[in-house]
Amino acid sequence: MRRSVVLLSAALLTLPMAAPVLADTAMSIGVYLWNSPDEDPVKAQFLSIADGNAETEIDGPDGTKSGSHKATPDESAQLTAAVKEQMAALSLDAKPQPAGGYVTVDWHFSTDTGYADGSTTFALDAVPASILTLQQTAFGATFAK
Repeated sequence: MRRSVVLLSAALLTLPMAAPVLADTAMSIGVYLWNSPDEDPVKAQFLSIADGNAETEIDGPDGTKSGSHKATPDESAQLTAAVKEQMAALSLDAKPQPAGGYVTVDWHFSTDTGYADGSTTFALDAVPASILTLQQTAFGATFAK
């Protein structure tokens, strides 16, 4: 019994040391609505989470709105799922530019020992569900189809 208490105490003492590893992780997603590749995006939504804090920015015809707050568990889980899905969908195959309006998703993930980022373009009706869910949670709206 005494040995179990000592082992449990030692394990609990190591928990605070695990926090810096998580604190050095940063993720972000930018979602951009385009009418044409020859123009700037019509609307933009950006979410970044690092050290447990979320930074948001929304740009569009109504101006720019930005803010920061403690990241919610839903935001963190959905951002992680969206970035993982984008990572898993990486391909070396070229895809054609969607006709008409389209959405570009730029993502980034980093730790103190490395990073990955990318960008993918989707037709308005082909934006992945993980991105739409994240947009709804973080920004209160998706880009209308």
